[in-house]
Amino acid sequence: MKKILVTLSILVASFSLKAQEVMTIENEEVMLNEFVNTLMKNNHDKEITQEYLDEYVELFVNYKLKVIQAKELGLDKQEEFISELEVYRKQLAKPYLQAKEFKNELILEAYNRMKLDVNASHILFRLNGNASPSDTLKQYNSALKAKQDIESGIITFNQAVAKYSDENYNNGNLGWFTAFSMVYPFESAVYNTEVGQISDIVRTQYGYHLVRVNDKRPASGEVKVSHIMFKFPKGADIEKKMKIKLKADEVYSKLQSGENFAVLADKFSEDRSTAVKGGTLPWFGLNKMAKEFEDASFSLDLVGDFTSPFMTEFGWHIVILNDKKEIGTLEEEEAFIRKQIEKGSRNLLSELALIKKLKKEHNFTEHQYNTYRKGQVKENIKSDKLISATLTENDITRTDNDSRELFSIADKIFTQKNFKDFLLEYQDNNLDFDFMYTRFVDFRLLEYEESMLEINQPEYKTLLNEFRDGILLFELTSKKVWTRAMEDTIGLQLYFEENTEKYWWTERVESNIYTCADIKVASKLKRLLWKKSKNLITLEEIEETINKTSPLNMQVSSGKFTEGDNKFLDQIKWIKGVSEIKTDESAVIVIEVLEILEPSSKELNETKGKVISDFQNHLEENWISELREKYSVTINKDILYSIIK
Repeated sequence: MKKILVTLSILVASFSLKAQEVMTIENEEVMLNEFVNTLMKNNHDKEITQEYLDEYVELFVNYKLKVIQAKELGLDKQEEFISELEVYRKQLAKPYLQAKEFKNELILEAYNRMKLDVNASHILFRLNGNASPSDTLKQYNSALKAKQDIESGIITFNQAVAKYSDENYNNGNLGWFTAFSMVYPFESAVYNTEVGQISDIVRTQYGYHLVRVNDKRPASGEVKVSHIMFKFPKGADIEKKMKIKLKADEVYSKLQSGENFAVLADKFSEDRSTAVKGGTLPWFGLNKMAKEFEDASFSLDLVGDFTSPFMTEFGWHIVILNDKKEIGTLEEEEAFIRKQIEKGSRNLLSELALIKKLKKEHNFTEHQYNTYRKGQVKENIKSDKLISATLTENDITRTDNDSRELFSIADKIFTQKNFKDFLLEYQDNNLDFDFMYTRFVDFRLLEYEESMLEINQPEYKTLLNEFRDGILLFELTSKKVWTRAMEDTIGLQLYFEENTEKYWWTERVESNIYTCADIKVASKLKRLLWKKSKNLITLEEIEETINKTSPLNMQVSSGKFTEGDNKFLDQIKWIKGVSEIKTDESAVIVIEVLEILEPSSKELNETKGKVISDFQNHLEENWISELREKYSVTINKDILYSIIK
């Protein structure tokens, strides 16, 4: 019979919209699109035939039957299951709780910035996280005055650094850097300001800044280098440092004479963590290494070029260039950019965009008396506990006003009581009342959006159901098969005794396999093994004699071996005695055959892992038979086989 084959891409197009019942398992309907989706995930590019479908249906039905029994036993009601599923639910929801379009804009912006290195200087007007309004205004006015003085020509930027900056190291020059090197507001100020110009006043978590852009250039990308290092001891003076340089100069001379860099690094470098790898360091870009090290590394043009000795605060270095690479394409860099966004301040902007989007989508509405009612909540909390992680029920006054509405999300109303409960659960030190209200609103919006995902996002619903069933399947299979096979020692013994014919040793050989340092050692060993065969010397005495000059001269592996256990054993005839010397590119071997062991049955302790595995399969087969007898299964073969029509 001719087999009709189709690709999975055609399956998706043909059946994703059809709500056809392909089977019923104990009154639970399975629709064709669900079956096809599962088939796609497990197919691994195999072509679909009737034979393949029949085999897959058996596996699918077994899976469904196990899940049905797990639910029947109430495993989905157990606290441990509910907690585990909630963890997966949160993880699965994350990709859906994002302002995707806005995040894509951030990704593109970051990628475009990564293509440029920038050099900038700044004046810092420092503010700590708890700065008072008066201190904040004072620093802002100082920044404004400095900017006016510079722009009017009263002082230069460098003079302003000396006069105003709370951080004037290197005249405020930050050197070269690229995207993700600085906090996002500072980075934006630099990239949005032209070379030679001064930015508007910028606010970051460190305070206010004035930024001058000194230069911009195409991105340097990343380099991969190796180094040879001579460390400075703690407290070394200049005389000691110059004395250490003599060692670096000597190695540099060896390099100039053509000696191998990796060999010299392994032999002389005092950075032992890299010396054993030829001095090789991971790829790095700007601002990842000490400035002197970075400058020297990026100054090398051709692979194989190396520097003369140069100094950092850690010691003297010689660096060789192994490779260089430019910034990749957007597709190549996207995963890295996403990761950087998620752990940086950009992610807050993405979250704000999401909240704004959710407020619109879910008709977020604050009550007309919202401000007054928030004030009532504030009055109901002891003033010294408003910003405290130790807030308790005794610190909050419950009143008749608690049922009053603060805001609504879709058709859900949130009251003063809801806000008080939220404060009790989440209040923290240094988080003021207004911030906590904003947090309350955001939390409820995200919570509501998450509650709607199963309705609005079919893919999410499918994934969650798969995780739900997967957890249930794991728990029940563990009880019925895996744990039982490990703990039921009587059942395991009985199974072994009933199936001893499956567990036999083939012909084996008991032998000593000697690995020798070279042919000379192997020849000496053979002479000593002849003496051993005459009971003139023991194995311990042989080891002591041969390894007298080095413990690595000879090593012995003793045991019982079957065919395929050792390639050298497979090369010789299994007869008692000592083999000829066997060699390959990595070893020199002598084999001493002590005994030939005829085929025999194995003891349980000799094959327990295999028996447990077989016992598990036996238990599962019996379990599936029980499930097939207990539950009804009806398959609509016409609809099933329509997949391949």
